[in-house]
Amino acid sequence: MLRLSLAVVVALLFVSVPAPPANAEPEASCVRRGLTGTCLEWLQLGGSQTGEGASIERPREERAAPGSARACTWQGKAIDCVTSLGVWSDLASSWCRRSEPQPPASDPAWEGKTTGAVYLCVRPAGDLVPDPGMVSTRWLPVAPGVVEVDPRAVALRLLARLDLEAVELGMFPRGDNDVRLSFVGWQNWMWAESPSQRQWGPVTASDSGSGVMVRLRAEVDRVEWDMGDGTVLTCGKGTPWSATRTQGGRNVASPDCGHVYEAMGSYTVTATSHWDVQWSGAGRSGTLPFTLSRSSEYLVGEYQAVNTGR
Repeated sequence: MLRLSLAVVVALLFVSVPAPPANAEPEASCVRRGLTGTCLEWLQLGGSQTGEGASIERPREERAAPGSARACTWQGKAIDCVTSLGVWSDLASSWCRRSEPQPPASDPAWEGKTTGAVYLCVRPAGDLVPDPGMVSTRWLPVAPGVVEVDPRAVALRLLARLDLEAVELGMFPRGDNDVRLSFVGWQNWMWAESPSQRQWGPVTASDSGSGVMVRLRAEVDRVEWDMGDGTVLTCGKGTPWSATRTQGGRNVASPDCGHVYEAMGSYTVTATSHWDVQWSGAGRSGTLPFTLSRSSEYLVGEYQAVNTGR
């Protein structure tokens, strides 16, 4: 008599993760994470990468060499660096000239500072020329023409302070032990498990402590699922599995993020969230490449027909 029974065999597989190519674009990536997926150490951002740990390149003071052409922009458009009303200041997003004589130290224009100087600043009009009706008195840490603050570097520090997290892996079958494992040929569902704002966004932040207002907005654009068997899928949030969505628990494919394994084993599944990070400040703007990942072991068994010999 032939009797069908279930035999589950689990084999451990070792998956190596290739190093990124040497000429890859530097990203704001995490190199060490806690159990919650929170970043504990950051990869150096936008510069050469040496050693372990994380560092963010700090802005440095730069002055154009004598006789060199300085490029000035406002809201992405080229403007004159020098006009009759002053020299363009990236910090003030205005043409500024030193106020003479300087106001007394008790004047509110100093903003409580004891270094730098007070300037008369004129904002651009719609035609990108100084508008005499938009004059303000303000403190600046350095003279116009000296770049002390890099708004992108400020944006990088803002991004690091947001303490963003990788998404939690939502999967069905769960595949986390030999009772709830998946099977060869089964339609596996993947999704971002109830993502918090720090895991998905949108998150906004701003900083003006450097003398220039920098704003940042971050939101997950997509999630890449490396299934550990050579398959990489690009998904959005995904759709959580439910008995209702699968006609009572049938082997039904996910509508937007699913995978079928062809061999039994233990796979390392990694979900990498790619963030869309937009920043603006000092008349400049840009994006910051940024990713966070979380991994989990996933068990896949196989149904087998066993001849009992009866």
